Amino acid sequence: MKFGYILPNYGDKIEAQELLEISKVCEENGFDSVWATDHVIMPSSLKEPYGQLLEPLITLAFVAGATGRLRVGTSCVVLPQRNPILLAKQAAALDVFSNGRLMLGFGAGWAEQEFGFLNAEFAGRGKVMDESIMLMKALWRDDVINFEGDYFRLKDALFLPKPVNRDIPVWIGGNGPTAIRRAIRLGEGWHPVGPDVEEFRRGAEEIRRSNRKIVLSARMTTDVRKKRETYVGPNGEKRVAVSGTASDIRKGIEAYAEAGLEYYCASINHPAAADIVTDLKRFSADVIGSYG
Repeated sequence: MKFGYILPNYGDKIEAQELLEISKVCEENGFDSVWATDHVIMPSSLKEPYGQLLEPLITLAFVAGATGRLRVGTSCVVLPQRNPILLAKQAAALDVFSNGRLMLGFGAGWAEQEFGFLNAEFAGRGKVMDESIMLMKALWRDDVINFEGDYFRLKDALFLPKPVNRDIPVWIGGNGPTAIRRAIRLGEGWHPVGPDVEEFRRGAEEIRRSNRKIVLSARMTTDVRKKRETYVGPNGEKRVAVSGTASDIRKGIEAYAEAGLEYYCASINHPAAADIVTDLKRFSADVIGSYG
């Protein structure tokens, strides 16, 4: 089992320098990675929790420049809202600067008004996302890019520099059947948010039946101070938290591990950075340490 941490790059409580200090604590306490969330522009009716958000790739560049081992990832860039050629260029540069430490989580998006603000198509976002991933992979891998799609067309194009390994791992965000099928077709990982154990097990089993070896991960709200109940996320989906005593949390993670989980991404959030650091160190000692 590997462990990542979801950075609080959203909301108005944690300062930029504190994000850096939190990341260093993660690197020093056994976390494999840190992850930044994405939204560009939200309607005023959806101010919480993503109304204020530090752009994820710039955030991760800031973090990668001050760390040496820690991997950095997006959880998740809303890919159909972005130009995939520009995003591929930004990602390649970040991967080069971080010496190959970048991972990219991509999601199809759920906030229809945000798509409207960005002049992006909401109804057809799944097809745009699929084609965007295929194009980005071609840009990273091919010496000369010739690509013919429904949305993007390139002929005899040059794209340099390449990422360190001529590719960047892509994890597909989303809990439902469409995201699982997309992960099987196009991803190196599946990255749902707050699934219950049986929901995760069903997805993991479908992926295993495909005979594709991809990373089975989950982004989970984690509370080392008190027991939490099931909650509803900003997109209206029911989500599960892993919480309670150290024993409760270890048992919770083990239940997901038995269902196939390989990479646990903990979202531990407080208004004060000092409280986040305290809980990260507790999680490291009580949970990561048990995996020795």
